[in-house]
Amino acid sequence: MDPRLEVVEHYRLLGEHRWRIRVVGTKIVVNVAADSEEEALEKAGEILGRVGIADLIKGVGSSRS
Repeated sequence: MDPRLEVVEHYRLLGEHRWRIRVVGTKIVVNVAADSEEEALEKAGEILGRVGIADLIKGVGSSRS
């Protein structure tokens, strides 16, 4: 698990598991559909990487690792 990401909320919507994942130390939240917390964190990391957020927040929350 990336220590810079944390689960804010887990809920079901129309039979689908939804997860709100926050970048620690920011107000950036990613909403993903996934069957497990691990999968949700992985998907959120991929999304953040695609939009370039991962490079901007490098080191945020790194003291937690």
